[in-house]
Amino acid sequence: MALAKKSLNYLLAGMVVCLAAAAAFSIHSNSGRPLVRDTARQSDSASKLAKNATNEASTDNLAALEEMISKDPRNAQIRTRLGNLYYDLGDYQKAIDSYKESLKLQPNDPNVETDEATCYHYLGLDDKAMEILDNVLTYQPNFPQAMYNKGIVLIEGGKSIQAGISLWEDLLRTNPDFAKRADLESKISQFRQSTK
Repeated sequence: MALAKKSLNYLLAGMVVCLAAAAAFSIHSNSGRPLVRDTARQSDSASKLAKNATNEASTDNLAALEEMISKDPRNAQIRTRLGNLYYDLGDYQKAIDSYKESLKLQPNDPNVETDEATCYHYLGLDDKAMEILDNVLTYQPNFPQAMYNKGIVLIEGGKSIQAGISLWEDLLRTNPDFAKRADLESKISQFRQSTK
């Protein structure tokens, strides 16, 4: 009985590791991550198990990416992947450092710069985040993720709810197929109601 229970635990842990790896791949292949993420509720035990599996996988991924960088230091994509992993782990300063190195090798990448700006926002440096997002929108006008994130920085940073709403309305006008259109329309409506 104990052996069967132990085997079941290993099986469940393996499934969680596979799910965490699939989620990590999905996150890393997603460019220009939004500032606000959707999170699913999990039971405490499942959450702890997933967190432990994710931490182990992240440690392995960090080591692998660091080794890849040592072998190919001029590869911007590997540095971006390292930045994405630090971003996902919540180590925003290390993510910024990796993104900066990537941008030295491959400048004007709107996805990388938008993620870098997001890190600055999370660190409470909204002016720097705005500077980067404005730069992205200079060379890539109507870049959806930069417009979305700039709206959040404007609103959450206390600069201007109305400016954030206007930017989001422009985003919906210029990008009619925006993936989170319904969610954004709902947010716009909520903020409009809050300013009345």
